[in-house]
Amino acid sequence: MNKDRMFYCLPQQAYMRTDNCQKLRKRPTGKVPAGAQPKLRACEGCTMYPLVDKDKVPTVTLTEYLGGQKPEIANLHSATNKKLIQAHLKEAG
Repeated sequence: MNKDRMFYCLPQQAYMRTDNCQKLRKRPTGKVPAGAQPKLRACEGCTMYPLVDKDKVPTVTLTEYLGGQKPEIANLHSATNKKLIQAHLKEAG
């Protein structure tokens, strides 16, 4: 996975770097130790990250993004993407 690529995060309704997506998932949920940041609420129930990890979301490079280009929004309802998400949920569960 290329960490310097930008995609549109549907749960957060914002453009995000693919590396930030992974970092947010590693943060704890609920009550956290003093000084630690909790996971964002939008990330807690996210099912989009398998597509990010497998490079299946539309992305642009950071340079292109800073130049004004925006990536397309991933269609989470496409049959292919639904299969990838379901397969990942089965692996995790």
